Amino acid sequence: MLPLQLLKAVIMARKSKRAALVLTPEQRATLKELAASRSAPTREVERAKVMLGYADGVTVTELHRQLGFSRPMIYRCVDKALAAGVQMGLKDKYHRPHEPEIGDEAKAWVVSIACTKPKDHGLAAELWSISALARFVSERAGAAGFTRLAGAGKSTVWRILDDNDIKPHKIRYYLQRS
Repeated sequence: MLPLQLLKAVIMARKSKRAALVLTPEQRATLKELAASRSAPTREVERAKVMLGYADGVTVTELHRQLGFSRPMIYRCVDKALAAGVQMGLKDKYHRPHEPEIGDEAKAWVVSIACTKPKDHGLAAELWSISALARFVSERAGAAGFTRLAGAGKSTVWRILDDNDIKPHKIRYYLQRS
């Protein structure tokens, strides 16, 4: 069975001017299982179907008709699998276009403020709310030397606190047995 599949892949590669995608039996089994999955991420299921079809000798045009995926998506999937391997062909590439603008020192500053009480800073509240903390951080960030935090909103402050598992708006009481 394998030589016939290889022959089909070589014929298809000559027609499309792309290399043949040759799968090992283990890769084929993994892709078949993934293509039939109902719980795997949709993009990975789609890519598994594309790679299986392409490896079986189905043309890109026919894959487009059968699966309903765009031709550029099929080409990207096949090219990525040919260049970096089947596993890389299933995954998305990392999408962060640039490094984060808020550094570790600025995040540590926000965390240190969140770990204090608002009364220590001359405010009337007993606990920080996310809104009050975000307002306080944005007002005083420039003076503290963290200009990027001057425009920080609630979601940014929330993300910083959540990364450090800090919830200043909640109090935990612990009971001790005597």
